[in-house]
Amino acid sequence: MPVLRQLTACSAPATHMVEGRSRTKGRALQYRVEVCASHRWLAGHWPGRHTRREPGGRCGTMTDHRAYLQVVRSHLDTWIGPLTTQDLDTHGGDVAAALRAAHQWMREGHGDRATARGDLWYAVAVALGHAAWLAEAVAAGLLEQEDGERQVLAALSAAETLDGTACGR
Repeated sequence: MPVLRQLTACSAPATHMVEGRSRTKGRALQYRVEVCASHRWLAGHWPGRHTRREPGGRCGTMTDHRAYLQVVRSHLDTWIGPLTTQDLDTHGGDVAAALRAAHQWMREGHGDRATARGDLWYAVAVALGHAAWLAEAVAAGLLEQEDGERQVLAALSAAETLDGTACGR
């Protein structure tokens, strides 16, 4: 089941698109990122086919068809890691531990980054903490795995959207 992510708060129509496809037979769609000309830089690091398109859709919309761990890794690699210095490998692939460490890092403030995001810093931290709590519940067997993973991804998506808003993207 695809996960919908919103990378920006921009309401402009998307004019650029990146489609990432698997390398296996049939080349199934893994993700699609749609951005406007002003936010084209956000899609620059995504591997895949980069194309211009007729204006449509909303800037920053990403449809992600990848497996749970790949989507979590994407969140950690593209915005949580650069923001908080936390990554999945440092925590031995433990999603809950990586998210908890990132949440803790945000709760500690970290000066310029917190100031730059203003009041939304707290909201991003709360959403990230919720994702960590859900990942811990999945790992402990307190939530059915598939449903719990969907909830983790929804919380991460909310945190990512809030962070994009806080950064003025």
